This record gives sequence, C-alpha cells and structure tokens, in this order.
Amino acid sequence: MLLSYFRKIDAYSGIRMFALAIVALALTGIDASLQWERLLLATVLGAAWLFLSWTVMRDRWVVRGTLFRYLIFLVLAVYWSGELYLTDLLFFTLFFELNWHLIELHRRKPNTLYVLHSGTLTAIAGLWSPDEVFSVIAPAVVLTWLVSGGIKFKTLLQWALAFAVPAALLNGIGKVVWTLTLFSGANIPILWWILPLLLAVFALFEWLQSYRKANQTNKSRATVAGFWLVLGAAAAIFGSVAGGVLFFLGLSYHLTNGLRYLKNERLANLIVAALVIFILCSYFNLIPW
Repeated sequence: MLLSYFRKIDAYSGIRMFALAIVALALTGIDASLQWERLLLATVLGAAWLFLSWTVMRDRWVVRGTLFRYLIFLVLAVYWSGELYLTDLLFFTLFFELNWHLIELHRRKPNTLYVLHSGTLTAIAGLWSPDEVFSVIAPAVVLTWLVSGGIKFKTLLQWALAFAVPAALLNGIGKVVWTLTLFSGANIPILWWILPLLLAVFALFEWLQSYRKANQTNKSRATVAGFWLVLGAAAAIFGSVAGGVLFFLGLSYHLTNGLRYLKNERLANLIVAALVIFILCSYFNLIPW
C-alpha cells in the first residue's frame, strides 16, 4: 500500500513528492528553533533540488517509471539530519547531480561547454567546503567523467583548465584558502553508520544482480552510482561530509533498483515501513547511539 503511491507516475506524482518534501523539511526543522538561517537555506536548496530533479535531471530520479528514489532520498535526508546539517546534504546533492547531468549531456552530444561548466562548478564548490575539494570532490567528478563521460585526454585538459582558473581566482581574492588537509572531519558515532552500511550490502548485491539486465545507459548509471557508493563510504569513514553525501546518493540509486526488482510487494512495504519507523526513532533520540 505504501509503495503503490510511488510505483507509477501519474498526474498527482509531483504533488505527492512536494508534500513528502515538506513533511521531511518540517521534521528536520522541529529542533532548528535557534538555526533559522540554516532552515531558510535548506528550504532554498531543497526547492532548487526538487525543481531540477523533477525537470532537467528527472530521468535519473524517475527510475524505470517509479518515484522510489525520491522516497528513499527524503527518508535518508531525515536520517542524515539527525547527526549532520541538512544544508550540506542538499548542497552536495545538487553539486554532484548537476555534474553528472553535464557529463551525460557530453556523452550524448560532445560539447566543450559542458566540460568547462563542470570544471568551473567544481572549483566554485570550494566556497562551501575548501578542505574537501582536492581530497573528495574533484576526484569524484573526474571519476564520474572517466566512467560515464567517454572522456579523452583533450577533455581532461579542458576540465583541468576550467577548474584551475576559477580556483586560482578565488584564492587570489581571498575568498577561498586552499589547504591540503585530508578532511575537515565529522564527529559521527560509529553506530550511526550501521544502518547505512547494512543498506549498502543490499545495494551492492542489487548492483551485481541487475547490471546484466540493464541497457547501455542504465549500465553506465549503475556503474557511476556503484563507484559513488564505494568511494563515498571510504571517504566518509575518515570524516568527509562530501563523501557521506556521495555515499547516500549511490545508496539511493541502487536501493531504488532493489525495490523495483523486489517481486514480493508486501515484503517491500514492510521493509520500507520498518526503515521509516527506525529512522524516525533514531532522529528523535528514541534510540541512544
């Protein structure tokens, strides 16, 4: 019953997603009475993500005609905001997904502008998190280019130039002080990672099972999401916030495929309901970490 509202696209799908996003934002804002600026920023970033993911990036969020990825992402967003800032999740989600969008556009119809936009966008991300640009953010974008973009040596040089020029400019005007610090660090209880890692085991199993059934485009996307899952997990263990977002995005993609291929609908509903209940209990500290 629960998943039936997200299994098929219809005239009310956009309204359902908007309502679910409002509920998720309300939940994460309940204890934000002293952080109204972050709540306002989360609202703006969330609106931008919802609009772009429903328009220009829709084909990656509406996976095989279902809205499961939206549902999973919003549930994970509530879990994320129990320990980390929701604004970080939304900003890096927009950043990585926009880069992925540019890369897929370039793969379909090569255009130097897509490469330059990607490199510039990656440099500008340093305004948000300068400590993680060289350790996680830029390597993740380059890896996505290598896996999905059909990148050539010339393309790599163009991307490096588009990244280096604004990065040097930002450093020159004092807006960003580039450091070689590995990660800024996020103090997350180790037990908090148990649920995401358990979900990751299911996601990796699904990746291996469904890869052979996919067409070329979906194979490329599954590979990107799989690398995001692995790379993000490795970075998040060492305290990288951007790595954690990368991990959650890869997780949302492959859990979506897992739900899509799960034949027992009653079992799928029970799993999602149990997941939602656990996350809400965790968020409101009913489960001590």
